[in-house]
Amino acid sequence: MKIYLLSSLTLLMFSNLVSGVLVSNVEAKTTTSNCGWVKDCAIAVKKNKIESTIQLPQGKASTVATLTQHSQGNATSLKGSANSISQILPPTDSNGNRIFRSTRSGPSYLGVGANFGLTGGSDLGGTSLAIISKLGLTEVISVRPSVLILRDFATILLPVTYDLAPQQSFGNMQFSPYVGGGLAINTGSNSSIGPILTAGLDIPLLSSFTINVAANLAFLRSTDLGILVGIGYNF
Repeated sequence: MKIYLLSSLTLLMFSNLVSGVLVSNVEAKTTTSNCGWVKDCAIAVKKNKIESTIQLPQGKASTVATLTQHSQGNATSLKGSANSISQILPPTDSNGNRIFRSTRSGPSYLGVGANFGLTGGSDLGGTSLAIISKLGLTEVISVRPSVLILRDFATILLPVTYDLAPQQSFGNMQFSPYVGGGLAINTGSNSSIGPILTAGLDIPLLSSFTINVAANLAFLRSTDLGILVGIGYNF
């Protein structure tokens, strides 16, 4: 009987011990299930840290539209710049082709200069202010309208020229000769219209300017001869 009671007590104590161990193991697994291995803990901590660093500040940039707002503004400003640039481009026709072009003697230009008259009674035969231009039509043909202004009247030169190929002189200087003819119109009290013969040189200056030197002989009320020197802005 004593042996039976002793064995029963022993079994009861053993079962309590085993159940305690199992409960402690379950609790240990429950408390460590969020982490597991040390490596897993480091990954979890790093992930939490990354997530906390990429949070966007409230009131500054909380949506994709807000983040792209500045880039859209830059695109608008670039568009405005393009519109500003298009306002200074050479004139074009309805198909977008340039009306005036470069010839083999160089680009078209518009500029100012001075006329030094040698003989005659018009502005061409005296010293006058000049507005000069070259408007290329084909590879070799240009029109070169000029207006000579002296006091209260003007002389208008309308020659059509044949542009020759550029020539290389001594050193690195380059020039392009041309010859042509057209009409001269003298305004004022002694107005008259007559033919004109012209010959000249276009000399490139940098990439944006051209120096023009021309001799013009017009047959108006008298024979007028003048030497024109000017500088034009290329377009």
